[in-house]
Amino acid sequence: MRINISLEITDEMIEDILCCAFEGGITYWADNVSCEDKEDMKKVGGWKHEYLTKTKKKDAKLIIWTNEEYNGDKYPITKKSIIEALEKMGNPKYKHTKTLGRILDATYDAWDSDAVLQIACFGEVMYG
Repeated sequence: MRINISLEITDEMIEDILCCAFEGGITYWADNVSCEDKEDMKKVGGWKHEYLTKTKKKDAKLIIWTNEEYNGDKYPITKKSIIEALEKMGNPKYKHTKTLGRILDATYDAWDSDAVLQIACFGEVMYG
């Protein structure tokens, strides 16, 4: 049996997930977070965790750089890729339904936000 529900993913939820991930969740594999358009980021206040939800640019991207231990590559994320990651987490084949539950009821931690960002970057949880 399967139940499908529809929930609104708010900008505040996205900002909170990003903030939690940037402050501790992804720091073991990510070396830096930058912005594709630094001038636009300055216009919206400069806070990286708020950029994707505050910008007026429809194609806005944050860039997550992995550290050298994890290949030193860059991975763009968008507001859409974060929402798609949350959708994937609801699918039992990804084995993150409990993580999604904690995110939706706001009891998540840095490891849970890390899972969201890894799925947004890589399509799956690869580290940790």
